[in-house]
Amino acid sequence: MIKIKAPEVYINEENILQHAGEYIAKLGNYTLVIGGKTALKIAGPGVFESLNSEKIKYEIEEFSGYCTFANIDKYAELSNRLGVNIIIGIGGGKVLDLVKAIGEKTNLPVVTIPTIAATCAAWSALSVIYNDKGEHIDYLLLEKSPKLILADTNIISEAPARYLNAGIGDTIVKWYEAAPHLSDNSDISLRIGLQTAKLALNILEKYADELHVQHKESYVKSQYKDVVDSIIILAGLVGSINGGKHRAAIGHAIHNGLTYIPDTKGTLHGEKVIFGLIVQFVLEGKSEEEIARLINLLNKLELPVTLGQLGIKDNIHDKIQIVADSVNFDSSELENLNFQVNKDLIIKAITKVDELGSSSLKLKAIV
Repeated sequence: MIKIKAPEVYINEENILQHAGEYIAKLGNYTLVIGGKTALKIAGPGVFESLNSEKIKYEIEEFSGYCTFANIDKYAELSNRLGVNIIIGIGGGKVLDLVKAIGEKTNLPVVTIPTIAATCAAWSALSVIYNDKGEHIDYLLLEKSPKLILADTNIISEAPARYLNAGIGDTIVKWYEAAPHLSDNSDISLRIGLQTAKLALNILEKYADELHVQHKESYVKSQYKDVVDSIIILAGLVGSINGGKHRAAIGHAIHNGLTYIPDTKGTLHGEKVIFGLIVQFVLEGKSEEEIARLINLLNKLELPVTLGQLGIKDNIHDKIQIVADSVNFDSSELENLNFQVNKDLIIKAITKVDELGSSSLKLKAIV
């Protein structure tokens, strides 16, 4: 069985939030709005004015924690107690993952309003679960994607470029994680996912090669919209095509391990994931030229290529060991890979990546 999950409506337009109420009114008339402090400040006024014009009643909850099972239960209970008939999330991945899980638990329609394009959380039928310390503990596969996504390009483009760059990193990883699993016996879900991920990869690599995206003034609007769509739609779709088989996602596994290192708390999801991709390249035995090409791309995007850039600057060996110990795949998840993955090799690969990344930064400083 293959399931392909997608929202009913995705709108990526400038100033779309001024018309949010028109679309949300089709789903209900009383909503719980959950958002981060900054996200509510930036996107809230336009959303709430539009809700008011459509006479949609709303309750606002400011959220600053992680998407935990306890928070899902807390807000699901609040939704039931209030009697709302829509859940709206405004913000980044943690908030959007939270509202999707609340919608699943309460069987209510979900509207996601991303204020940054750092992940595909606005679209994907998946919630990443953490504990209260911010350590990854699980993935919650959802039955459906949000009903409605409203992506206001003006708001997303005003966010610090670091978020967009992290989203580019997270999306680039999708193709490289899946490609090694392709074989003559692969089901069509993997092939659909790979073709979708390849389109995103082509768009993002072209964008990164042509622009210094850390400078907001250099954005080209037509390309920028394609980049946002690649991060939200294409990466979201890749994560929402389920053929019922789990495959090792090495970059994300390294990310998960890094969340157990308190030093990395200041880094974004995509920043940890893309570092994990360099580790995968080393495990695959890719040439130093290929690895250098990836590292150079990440340097352009100011994405981390060393442990130091992730915040890890002391007791390095012990912390690498923690990451390696956290990566546990069963044999079925590693099926079709033509390279080995084990703890010793991961330790060696992370150490190698740190050396290569450090060398690239020294060269960049000289140039």
